[in-house]
Amino acid sequence: MKRKGIILIMAISLLMGCGKKDSGAESSAADYRNDVSAQALVEAVAADLGEDYWANMEIPAEYLSDIYGVSADMYEEAYAQMPMISTNVDTLIVVKANEEYVEDVQNALNTYKEAMAQDTFQYPVNVPKIQASQVETFGNYVCFVQLGADMGGEMDDEEVMIKACQEMNGQALAVIEGELTK
Repeated sequence: MKRKGIILIMAISLLMGCGKKDSGAESSAADYRNDVSAQALVEAVAADLGEDYWANMEIPAEYLSDIYGVSADMYEEAYAQMPMISTNVDTLIVVKANEEYVEDVQNALNTYKEAMAQDTFQYPVNVPKIQASQVETFGNYVCFVQLGADMGGEMDDEEVMIKACQEMNGQALAVIEGELTK
């Protein structure tokens, strides 16, 4: 039932244009390489974060479509990972969008992000990860990062936890941007 609700919220938001947020990037697609595989970008992030990278199971294309709203016709390629343990929400999605669908992919991932933020049935340790999640675009590559690894020692201060997750997400995005910069 919960899954149907999230999908319904995503579908309505996509149809109404809600959740549309520009990543704020002022760079154009020409500023980034277009020849790097989505999987190579995810692997570069995993290598950089080491043991702090918990998203270790590939997300299938059907799941990208059904849960995240990113259908196969919207991209040239996509690679996404989440943890094998379903109680963790660490997720990294890299979509090399077809040029005409870049904004649609951004909208879909932002809609998912907003739906997760409004979901009140989250484990408390996951709330800062969800609040710190980001959607960022580099040329035709649209990325969703929701990382944070082990927050156990910082559980007393939600602001500290959110900041730590934002820093990890920023580190992941910096790795991706570095791989895509000409």
